[in-house]
Amino acid sequence: MLLASTSDPRVPVAFRWLAALVAVSSAVLLPWAAYLASTLPSSVGARHWPLAWTGLDIAIAAGLATTAWLAVRRDRRLAFPAASSAALLLADAWFDVCTAPAGSPLGWAITDMGIEIAEAAACVALAVAVWRDAPAGSRGTLAGPRRESDGVQGGGFR
Repeated sequence: MLLASTSDPRVPVAFRWLAALVAVSSAVLLPWAAYLASTLPSSVGARHWPLAWTGLDIAIAAGLATTAWLAVRRDRRLAFPAASSAALLLADAWFDVCTAPAGSPLGWAITDMGIEIAEAAACVALAVAVWRDAPAGSRGTLAGPRRESDGVQGGGFR
């Protein structure tokens, strides 16, 4: 089952507890979603609606910029902002379509959803490509070891 691999004695107890917490959270969210679906009003006014959408788009832009920057450097750490950006893009597409009024705005939201799904797929593809091309046992960038003359001090991520 989900937690079977955490029974290995080499797996730290904290990891086992965190995995169990995530599994329980997943199970609790399903009835919670059903409750929300049956009790929430069909429409609502939000006081800071523009701020919410602007903040989400800025977070997506920052994630995409970080992903692109790390991709150019062939840095394996791009998996983190790539996965985050992909998740935010999919959530944004979902809420764009679900909150769009009928007619032309809904058509534009569906068009935008297609673009955002493609962007999310590109983020995932970049992460997979960088991890797949990595030499066995490597960490950090794929450009090879850095020299002291590169201006990098200490061990860093490598």
